[in-house]
Amino acid sequence: MKYIFITLSVVWVLSIQSCKQDFDITANYKEVPVVYGLLNPQENTHYIRIQKGFLIDGNAYTAAVANDSIYYSDSLFVQLKTLPSGATFTLTKVVLPKDSGIFSNANNVVFTFNGNLDSSKEYELQVKNTSNGNTISAKTKLVNDFSINVPIKGQKLPLRTVNPPAVNFYTAVNAGIYDLMVRFPYLEYDAASNTLLKDTFIEFYLLKSSSIEYILGAAPVQADFSAVTLINSLSARLEKRTDRYRLFNKSKGMTFKISAGGEQLATYISSINTQQTGIGSNEALPPYTNVTGGYGVLSSRYYKQVDSVLLTDAGLDTLACHPLSAGLRFKGSTLQICE
Repeated sequence: MKYIFITLSVVWVLSIQSCKQDFDITANYKEVPVVYGLLNPQENTHYIRIQKGFLIDGNAYTAAVANDSIYYSDSLFVQLKTLPSGATFTLTKVVLPKDSGIFSNANNVVFTFNGNLDSSKEYELQVKNTSNGNTISAKTKLVNDFSINVPIKGQKLPLRTVNPPAVNFYTAVNAGIYDLMVRFPYLEYDAASNTLLKDTFIEFYLLKSSSIEYILGAAPVQADFSAVTLINSLSARLEKRTDRYRLFNKSKGMTFKISAGGEQLATYISSINTQQTGIGSNEALPPYTNVTGGYGVLSSRYYKQVDSVLLTDAGLDTLACHPLSAGLRFKGSTLQICE
C-alpha cells in the first residue's frame, strides 16, 4: 500500500496540518519541497520552515520518524530578495527544540535571517538544492500597518448584551484574514484569608480566522464586545467555588489584539477549510500553494493591540451579578458579591 505524507505547519494566530492526495500512488519515491513562512515587518528576526513531503511504498509512520524523510541535509541555499530591487538576505539553518510525536524530533530545522523589511516592497524567497540543482520560489507582499479606532488606551467600556460596544478598526493593505483576541486579567483570592492566589488572565476571540478583503475607502470593521461573549468565556474556564472571590485587574486592564494575515494565507486557510467541510476523501483537491516547484505558503502578518482597557462601574456590576457569572464571585464596583 502506498502512503503519502506532507507535513504542513503555519506559524501566526494558526497551526495547520494536512495531507496532499493528488500524487500517482503507483509512482516511485518522490521528494516534495514544502515551505511555510510568515514575514512581519514589525520584527527583525524572521523564520521560514523548509522541509520535505514524501511518497513511499511502505509504512509512512516508520518513515516519518526518520529525520532525513522530512528534513533536508545541508544542501539548501536560501535567500530572500527584495523586489524589484533592494536588499538580499541569506538565510541560515538553525535547529530548535521540538516535542515528540509522529514525525522525527531529532531536529526541528528552520531557516532564519535578521533584517528590517520594507512594507512597501514585495519579497521573493528563492531556494536552491545544491545536491540536484532543483529550485523553488515564492513571492509575497507585506501586510501594512493599520489603525484601531475603538477602544483606545485607558477607555472604560460598558458590559452589555443589548447594544454592546463595538471594537472598530480599519483593514490593512495586503491583508485578507483577521483574529481579534481579548485578554481579560483578573485576581483570585482566598475568601477566608484574603490571600492572593492568582494574578492571571483568560483570552477569548471576538473574530477568529475571519476573511475580510481590503477595499480602499471601505468603512471600518466592527466586532461586538458583548457581555455574553465575555461571561460565557469566563464561565467555561473558571471554577465556581464559594471559598474564592475574584476581581477584574484594573491595574492591567484588558488587551485587545488584532492579528492581520496576508492574502495568500487567507486563500490557503480557505482552501483547507473547504477540503475539511465539503469534499469526500475520493474527491480531495490539492490545497492552495503560492510556492513554485513545491507546496506551502509564503505570506505576511502584522499585529496591532490596545492595552489598559477598563470596564465602567456598571460593567463591573454586570460582571459580578449577571446570572451566568454570579457563581464566579467577581466583586462589583462597590466590592459587592452577587451569589
